[in-house]
Amino acid sequence: MTAFDRFDPFERRITEAIDEIAAPRLPDYLNDILQQTARTTQRPRWTFLERWLPVDTTLARPGLARRFPVRQLLILALVGLLAVAAGAYIVGSQHKVPAPFGPAGNGLIAYESNSDLYVRDSLTGTGRLLVGGNGDQIGAYFSPDGSRISYATNFNGEFHIFIANADATAPREVATISTGGDAFSTWSPDSRQLALITVESSGRRRLSIASVDGTPNRPIDLGTVAPWDVSWSRPDGGLLLVRGEDLGGTDLFTLRPDGTGLRALGLLGRSAFGPQYTLSGAAWSPDGKSITYNSVEIARDGSLVTHFRVGRVTLDGTQIALPGPADPRVQEAWPIYSPDGKWILVHRWTWKSDAAATKPEGWLAIMPADGSALAHDIGPRIAGGEDTGLAKTWSPDGTRVLAQAGNTEQVFSIDPVTGAFEELPWTNQLPDWQRIALP
Repeated sequence: MTAFDRFDPFERRITEAIDEIAAPRLPDYLNDILQQTARTTQRPRWTFLERWLPVDTTLARPGLARRFPVRQLLILALVGLLAVAAGAYIVGSQHKVPAPFGPAGNGLIAYESNSDLYVRDSLTGTGRLLVGGNGDQIGAYFSPDGSRISYATNFNGEFHIFIANADATAPREVATISTGGDAFSTWSPDSRQLALITVESSGRRRLSIASVDGTPNRPIDLGTVAPWDVSWSRPDGGLLLVRGEDLGGTDLFTLRPDGTGLRALGLLGRSAFGPQYTLSGAAWSPDGKSITYNSVEIARDGSLVTHFRVGRVTLDGTQIALPGPADPRVQEAWPIYSPDGKWILVHRWTWKSDAAATKPEGWLAIMPADGSALAHDIGPRIAGGEDTGLAKTWSPDGTRVLAQAGNTEQVFSIDPVTGAFEELPWTNQLPDWQRIALP
């Protein structure tokens, strides 16, 4: 239906009104109008159209005088009014979307509950079903502009990955992973593509690009590099960052979304945790000029000790030191930038195997993005050390942090300024917060 279709029910009444106005008779309401105008003062001169248009009202032109076609003029006027109204409707109905990065308004909150996906308008709102049906519905993530959502269904031993509108209408399957496989996905800044890493049951890892327009997925040839995770550069998505395992070890690689220009940053990370965690947690800086990631300190004797720290590297491979925790027993990793780019949210923990740690536990901390100061702790302390997992995310406006403890399956809402927190009882998995345009 177009904007003009909304006026169809009035077409007959408009025609009748024109006939009534054009008929050569005195209207019944003339006396009422005269009584009303007698009590009404003259409107200001600036409201007359002639004062704003270059017209000549001082000279009469009898040679050009003729009878005006009243009926035709009224029809044209009404058509013009309809066009203006339709234009106003179209402009008013256009959906404003936020920029892909930076602070945005807080929209819907998507979360898992009882193997289905729900949304709520706020942390204290009432949940309503988003996606249900056969299988387990998991992993709901909004696109950067908030207009779409991706999610997966685990059904009959297979993972089916879908892209849909934000209200879950018009779902389209973009990948299927067989039993024993896995997948990783992330939205492009323009919300039109999804970078997918799919893992076959054989362990083979593949990178591809799925489009929301329904075109077939486009595979990306990485040669000998086996991808573990991927992200789009800020602010324009002109580069992909792939953490991959190559013949020489694990490294971070950049390439164009069309698959060309593959280049290693030369970090060649080493750790005692294998490629799944080596150089993990990579996150683009807001200006797209550097990358923070999980680095591991090497012991003086060359052994791969388990000291995680947050590292930073520029696109030319230059490494930049960031201050670590004051207590050397504390691990610090998994950086996430705040929406305004001023802060980095990190996970801190102590190992259960560390004899010096009397109380192994995990928690969150926030540091200045420029590395000018140590991180300060926020939120709850979760017993269990490395087993906490502490998945986390920022609210679009940057005023809240959501965190999920993997070992206890508790979800918390945290004030990043004061560190105060409360538990969210309506889910045991990390929710995702929709970005909407600021007022």
